[in-house]
Amino acid sequence: MPNVHGIEFHANQAELVKDLIRELLKDGHCAVYALNNMKPNGELRMATTPPGTVPREQGGVFCRIRPGEREATLIRPMNAKAGEKWIPVSKITQAQTLETIRTWRKQTGSLPPRPHAESAGPQLVISAGKKKNHPGQ
Repeated sequence: MPNVHGIEFHANQAELVKDLIRELLKDGHCAVYALNNMKPNGELRMATTPPGTVPREQGGVFCRIRPGEREATLIRPMNAKAGEKWIPVSKITQAQTLETIRTWRKQTGSLPPRPHAESAGPQLVISAGKKKNHPGQ
């Protein structure tokens, strides 16, 4: 069976999953990683950042792909509302599937981080005055 990022898929599923991942990676700012301990056959996950980074900077998982007997299955993230809970990966609906995953990415807040806007003009800084001594100190 062909191996896709560490997870074994059936031959008919592997190319479809690779094409799907390839298109999502073109969007940028995402990582693909395998979870081999997910039963029964493991799971691929796509997130803004790979696992193991600083939790504060870590992006959420916006796509999960599991191999199946007949077809690979996409699993909707818990905090996304669009689409079905399970979506089979097929060549016929690949464009629609990509749009659904991109919608999930927006709904889960897993969009790439935006750079901070630099202000062109002067900034107003207000400082607190000196603290006065109180008689009790």
